Amino acid sequence: MLTTVVLDVGETLVDETAHWTAWAQHLRVPPFTFFAALGGLVARGQDHREVVRLVRPDTDFATERPHVPEPPLELYPDARPCLQALRDDGWRTVVGGNQPEAFQRLVEHLDLPVHLVTSSGELGAEKPSPEFYRRLAERAGVTPQECVHVGDRADNDLVRAAAAGMTVVHLRRGPWALLHPSVSTISIGSLHELPPVLRRLRATAS
Repeated sequence: MLTTVVLDVGETLVDETAHWTAWAQHLRVPPFTFFAALGGLVARGQDHREVVRLVRPDTDFATERPHVPEPPLELYPDARPCLQALRDDGWRTVVGGNQPEAFQRLVEHLDLPVHLVTSSGELGAEKPSPEFYRRLAERAGVTPQECVHVGDRADNDLVRAAAAGMTVVHLRRGPWALLHPSVSTISIGSLHELPPVLRRLRATAS
């Protein structure tokens, strides 16, 4: 039985435009140039964190990350209404992505209507490692087979979550969703579509 909805953070719930603009400003690179370089890496399926080394060969992502100010998190307009609707429908809702624990605390301060917020930092495993999904389900007190995973990235959010036993839903927004083909039979254009889709899915599964 499907009981739990796991939602990614970046470009699923949170609009990352301000985050990456802060990186461009920190590295003293024009935002347009920075976003073009970032998009090129995404399109080629390379690690997006390499954008730092690409625009500033004298440093890297890990070195600079502690020095980049994190702007206030900006939720997509459909995020909070969707989470509330899922909760009202009786789903256990979990938020978790590839972020350090400090970023997880920022998400927790948003006071979202969810049961659990976690992160790769807290779990000790990063996407796309199968261990991330196993530990996330364990942390939520469920099995992977009970989970529906919702995310924007085919590589990190869909393929690996499905391999771990989760049902997957592809949210088609953000650069990864635009540039990579979907690998899920369930695809949505906004989180407004998610609650009715999951109602039908749960009815079919039962």
